[in-house]
Amino acid sequence: MPQPRPSRTTQPRIIPLTVWPTATPEISGALPAEAAARALATFSNTRDLVISLDDRGILTGAADYLRRRYIALRRTPEGTIPGSTRNWDGDAGLVIDHPPAASPETLLADLSTLARMLRPGGYCLTVHTPAGGSADPLADTITAARAAGLRYLQHIIILTSPIQDDGLHPPADIPSDHGPLHPVHTDLAVFAKPGGGARG
Repeated sequence: MPQPRPSRTTQPRIIPLTVWPTATPEISGALPAEAAARALATFSNTRDLVISLDDRGILTGAADYLRRRYIALRRTPEGTIPGSTRNWDGDAGLVIDHPPAASPETLLADLSTLARMLRPGGYCLTVHTPAGGSADPLADTITAARAAGLRYLQHIIILTSPIQDDGLHPPADIPSDHGPLHPVHTDLAVFAKPGGGARG
């Protein structure tokens, strides 16, 4: 007797995985400028409001060239998102964050704030540089984003080292925050606020 097909509620959702080869970032831990421009072009429209947190100014040129309205915010010294974000509730087409290591409760509060800033159908991108240890900040962020009402759409691996002889080779002269280890990629997680025609 044939087995019943799993329903949509029991069938695991496959998340697309994409690889973007790019140049080595000028600032360790930041998005390479090429990847930043591609992210803005892919996940926002002309005249969209783009809000970034702790991006070290890497998005300024791309936002200007692509004609996006751009606001850069920095976390407070305590690591919290500024209260001024309420000025843009429901206005942003794209929010890009570099979330610091935090407890699940803090991550949920932060992702809820970012979700509130997005218009329906807007995108939230989180940037993660792989680090050693047993913690998995990307997985923790995905869990918090889903709890905040965002849909996890895509995982983008941004290669930040040149490909030579079938391998990745980080430049020896690039300073790293990871001691002798040099990350060769950055993870970009893509989330969407339901409604408004967001893909996925």
